[in-house]
Amino acid sequence: MDKNQEANARRAFEIRSRMGGREGVRHFRTDGYINLLNKYGGKRDSSSAYNFMPEPTIPDVMLTSYYEGNGLFAKIIDTPADEALKRGFDLKLKDDAIQTFIEDKMDELEWEEKAATAIKWARLYGGSIIVMLINDGRGLDEPVNWSDVRGIDELRVFERPLVMPDYTGIYGYNGLYANSPGLGRPEYYYVTSIYGSFVVHESRCLLFKNGTLPENTSNSDYRFWGMPELVRIKKDLQETITAHGNGYRLLERSVQAVYKMKGLAALLTTDQGENQALKRLELIDAARGILNSIAIDNEGEDYDFKSITFTGVKDIIDSACNMLSALTNIPQTILFGRSPAGETATGESDMENWYNYIERIQKVMLKKNLRTLLDVIFLSGLYTGDLTEKPAFKLEFTPLWSLSEKEQADVDKTKADTEYVKAQTAQIYCDMQAIDPSEVRKGLASSEEFNVEDLVEEEDDQWGLEDPVALTGGEETVQQNMDCTSAATLVIKDGKILCATRKGDGSGLICGPGGHIEDGETPEATARREAMEEFGIMLGDLVYLGKLDGLSEEYGVPAIFLCTEYGGTPVCDEKEMTGPEFLTVEEINETPCFDPFDKSIDLLFETVIGNIAPEFSGRI
Repeated sequence: MDKNQEANARRAFEIRSRMGGREGVRHFRTDGYINLLNKYGGKRDSSSAYNFMPEPTIPDVMLTSYYEGNGLFAKIIDTPADEALKRGFDLKLKDDAIQTFIEDKMDELEWEEKAATAIKWARLYGGSIIVMLINDGRGLDEPVNWSDVRGIDELRVFERPLVMPDYTGIYGYNGLYANSPGLGRPEYYYVTSIYGSFVVHESRCLLFKNGTLPENTSNSDYRFWGMPELVRIKKDLQETITAHGNGYRLLERSVQAVYKMKGLAALLTTDQGENQALKRLELIDAARGILNSIAIDNEGEDYDFKSITFTGVKDIIDSACNMLSALTNIPQTILFGRSPAGETATGESDMENWYNYIERIQKVMLKKNLRTLLDVIFLSGLYTGDLTEKPAFKLEFTPLWSLSEKEQADVDKTKADTEYVKAQTAQIYCDMQAIDPSEVRKGLASSEEFNVEDLVEEEDDQWGLEDPVALTGGEETVQQNMDCTSAATLVIKDGKILCATRKGDGSGLICGPGGHIEDGETPEATARREAMEEFGIMLGDLVYLGKLDGLSEEYGVPAIFLCTEYGGTPVCDEKEMTGPEFLTVEEINETPCFDPFDKSIDLLFETVIGNIAPEFSGRI
């Protein structure tokens, strides 16, 4: 050890000695900051003393007592369950007779009532089961004989306190019967009701759990099931009820009477002083009640009222309501029958979150159980002859959110606008002879959604055209035509071609967007740039039609593109072009044209239309 190391070690030893040894060394933090004045971040930081502790186990009898005696808690338990069943479900069945059979059977089994009750008990106690009394020639403790289901007689709901899963076989896989639950699910449930006890096989049960807990949960009663709602919200539920109750009590103390009596302290020291003081107060109170006035001695007595302000009380109550609403996922408009606190609060986002929460309950608790019940009903229908075959169905819950008349009108308008755009696109392809009008009529008459692009693909397949380049009748691509020195685009909308009148060179002639290729540009990049500069539009997908040969040297060798989709409104720069408009081919034929533009229209008819319908290859 050199001298410097020895000096540093001696200095460190002295510091430790002054601070009481190693235990006195100040704690050093490397993941944040500390403030020695207010103890923030140090060992004595009071905020670090907070710790989350699990709520004590709530006996089942207390859960029942809360549900029976507390209206707000009962509403928290019942409302999501009732909402999840309110709108029903749709199986997307095409046969009305099958739909009627299923609805009648579900009503006979009282499905909505039994399912809502099962969800309520799952939320109240953490879990529940519905026992299906299936007529299949076997007992309750045997697996369902799916090949001999003759009917289902009844649905019975049992809450978690009455049901004990067979934990001994929960990880014993039994694949000997159909629809075996596999690992993690008991094969049997022991039901102990006040009317008797029995054992039921899991294949005859519909399981409802209020979430999922880890195996090492602090309460073994909830291990297989879920957590009762009260365990998580008990503290905030009590604070909300207490805040409202104390608010009413404060009103009683909002005005405090103050009575001043001369010599009161001396009077209370005598034997009859206390009685005299109380008697005087009673007389004053009686006079106030009878005469609505107070008579006091002019000398030495005074009677006054002190008002108490309640600033901040409303904020405390709103805060308690907000916390309870957040924990239960039930918006205040439903839970308390009032709008959320805040001047600009509308509650729309709260309602959206509420319906998302209900949809989750439907998916987790109802969907699988409903599918199982439907399978039993279908098999019973096949046995009784009400059904000839098991129908194919797609289970969907009816949307919870109902559109207002204005919202529905907006949706209808959007659909109408979409159909209008499709019709315009179909008109363009028909004018180009890319598709036949009869194909459009056939597509509109079909039961499937009309899509113009599908018709175009079908036409392409008919003529053996698999990609846009094939429309040109050759295998050359734009990249292979590097000898092109300019580029132009035919922009078509509603069967008309975008044109404008040229200025300068070729003044007075009509033309579309186009120009010379600059260094480093591809023909496609040039076409897009010129369309933006000359017409102010952004081109969509481009189809390469080919190149024009034999033009004057000043025009070069242009690459010609076709575009039917673009963004923006055509507006010319008034330097090279002016007066943008869409013209039909007939109108263009009657107007003097810029030579490359005139030749590009001929190329359009020779390539696109000529390949699809050779009889129309000539320019009209």
